[in-house]
Amino acid sequence: MVRVPTFSVKLDITDVAYVTYLVPEERLRPAVPEKVPFAMTHEGKAFVSLVMFHNRNVRASFFPFIRFNYDQLNVRTYVRDPVTGKTVVLFLKSGITSRVMSFATKLLGIPWPAMSFEIHGSAEKNGVADYHAAGEWEGDVSIALREDPAGNHDYAPFRDMHEAVEFLVTPTAGLYAVPGGVTRFEVRHTFVVPSPGRAASVSFPMLEALGYLTGEELQHPHNVLLTPHGLFRVFLPPEVIRL
Repeated sequence: MVRVPTFSVKLDITDVAYVTYLVPEERLRPAVPEKVPFAMTHEGKAFVSLVMFHNRNVRASFFPFIRFNYDQLNVRTYVRDPVTGKTVVLFLKSGITSRVMSFATKLLGIPWPAMSFEIHGSAEKNGVADYHAAGEWEGDVSIALREDPAGNHDYAPFRDMHEAVEFLVTPTAGLYAVPGGVTRFEVRHTFVVPSPGRAASVSFPMLEALGYLTGEELQHPHNVLLTPHGLFRVFLPPEVIRL
């Protein structure tokens, strides 16, 4: 096998939404390697998030003048890093709207299948934003969110929104399950300060088919976080960690 030299990819992410649920642990456990523990559980439930955003100005360190734009939707849970023991993200499903990038990442061992998806965010004069995402990914996906900074949000078991953001938004490594272990890559990003939101409607048939969430549960996230912008740097190629 040809060894891929180390490189990094820089990108701007915009119109970022985190829609998080508490899901019975046994539903997610089959998708999580046996030797990888969840980072946190609450009353027998683990966290799973839908994270969607625009990728803008995606450029690799070895050829920064070629840039790509595409949208992305991740389904992820939170586990203990087998390398550092810290909270990291385990991706359960990921899809992107660029066939070129889907092909390139597949060569690196990152499963990002191409899918159809569009994100639209709009701000109003009073500062309240509507957020809509829709597409086709093993069924019709439709997600409608709205900023709700004045709402009465309960973040338990987190003490407050700050603690929820620390857990859900700040991990600096990502994992994908592979036979006998995980692939692991590291990221660096700017500090993100989201606004609280609420879900108007969520339809995601794939998650129902996988048994992660029911249609009714999808309508009631544990929390919704919205942020307009962030800067990311991803270090590649991923490393295979045998467990």
